[in-house]
Amino acid sequence: MYAVIDISSTSVSMLVCGKDGAHPAYKYRESLSALSFTEGGKLTEHGVEKLCDKISIFQDQCKKLGVEKLYVVSTAAMRFIDNAEEVFKAIRAKTGAVVNQIDGETEAYCDLVANEKFRSMEKPVIIDIGGASIEMCDLSKGGKEGIYCLNFGALTLQRKFVKSVYPDREECSKIKKFIKKSLAKADVPPFDGGTAVLVGATTRSVYEIYRDYYDIEVSENMTIELEKLKKLAKKLIEAPDRSHLLIKNAPEKIYFIVVALITLVQLLKKFGFTSIAVSDAGVKEGYLKLALSGEVKAEISPFFPERPVKEIKSAEELVEHIKLRQKAGKAPVKKREDKPAAEKSEEKPAEAAKPAEKPAE
Repeated sequence: MYAVIDISSTSVSMLVCGKDGAHPAYKYRESLSALSFTEGGKLTEHGVEKLCDKISIFQDQCKKLGVEKLYVVSTAAMRFIDNAEEVFKAIRAKTGAVVNQIDGETEAYCDLVANEKFRSMEKPVIIDIGGASIEMCDLSKGGKEGIYCLNFGALTLQRKFVKSVYPDREECSKIKKFIKKSLAKADVPPFDGGTAVLVGATTRSVYEIYRDYYDIEVSENMTIELEKLKKLAKKLIEAPDRSHLLIKNAPEKIYFIVVALITLVQLLKKFGFTSIAVSDAGVKEGYLKLALSGEVKAEISPFFPERPVKEIKSAEELVEHIKLRQKAGKAPVKKREDKPAAEKSEEKPAEAAKPAEKPAE
């Protein structure tokens, strides 16, 4: 078994599967918005602690599942953080994990490798809307040709334009104008008549909302109709009962999923896609294939080190320390407290020579 942990802008997720990506495959996700823990462009100490906690959970899961090799990667989340190197060092010190930072082009290439099966479609183009970036990849071209990266994502747009949880009409208008202006500057060709292949957790959440709203049966062939998607976007912007639909299908993304949907509609309209497919494979699947084949240089991470424990300052931290030590297979050693000097002086010489009695349990 092999595993990949992905530190993204909105979560820490893990894939566990065979060498060729075959089943049994396990997928886990822990919500964590890295951008919510940044101050002045830097990830805070509290944010680092949260990140390490999530990684530790997955490391323990790897041990339980018998994982042989673990790779930890970071995508856009750390590309836009000024103290990324410091964060990576802290992660290694606290968890033992070695983070492989990948750039936007490599991220898109991982999506491509994981979705080769869509090449047979009409002009297929991968679209991966992340929290801090958007990757597009023309599957009709070979290798790394046709890869395009946009330096904004659903979460950055949410933080830039939206004051509350959901965008109002005026904020939606500003978001659309920003996207149109950014796409006009981007060096991305039109894909009239092509197929958009939606990849990643955010677009998958959009599909789950779409499927529920239109009461579509679960199927391996997941598709979306653009006109229906536009109607759904309108409802999620205007309808007062939208929260139930969002909480039911994307609770961890409720604060930016509407912006993600607006962004997706703008991309589909701008580039002229006529059909839309949804994939269940993405960066982690592609990275595993590339790492195991040796096409990308990837450093393996340990996944059950004895984690260092900081100085204990409270009873609560002592309890947590004991739990961690027991989990590592080493119970903390009890130290007998020395008696006060005054009490020692009162002891008889004969008694002092006797071995100390074992403290009562």
